[in-house]
Amino acid sequence: MATFMLPADVAAFSEVVAEPIADLASWETHDRTAGVVLHNSLSEALLHNGVQAFLRLLGREGGTVGPLIQYLHTSVFTKDEDLLAATGGRYRPLGGEGEKMEPGRLAFKWFPEDQTDCVRRDFVVLVDLAWKALQKVTSPHVTTVDGKPLRRYRVGPAAKAWALKHPECVLRDGGLVLKVKDGG
Repeated sequence: MATFMLPADVAAFSEVVAEPIADLASWETHDRTAGVVLHNSLSEALLHNGVQAFLRLLGREGGTVGPLIQYLHTSVFTKDEDLLAATGGRYRPLGGEGEKMEPGRLAFKWFPEDQTDCVRRDFVVLVDLAWKALQKVTSPHVTTVDGKPLRRYRVGPAAKAWALKHPECVLRDGGLVLKVKDGG
């Protein structure tokens, strides 16, 4: 699922998913020196890595097991000083180009036959919890420029408000130009 989410949207998603996954899974980042680092929330994981984090099942003997759900942050290219300040400059200003936002994603790939029965069962539960949390804090208000709804995109309220406040901002996914639908 492609996502347009600013830090406030990520925090909302992180908070909504935290309680239901508390004893089931953990967010992790991969660090070159420390290896796998576990985090209590997506927000915490992104402070550590900045770009992506993975949601994985907790192993019965410690650590994490099974397939992972990847969260990749939305990229924003902007000169908006408020947004740059709110993100510690993470969304870099552009040199002469217009503003644009490219989606991040919440996605997984797994091969059930490669997993134990308990991992297969628990991963289905984890995916369901993650997708329900994402749907709770985002909306499907992304369309083509012609207004055709696109179901594979979700937008958080902060990203939606920012995009509507900056009509010159281009939402782009590869060669596809998108827009956020006002209202709803």
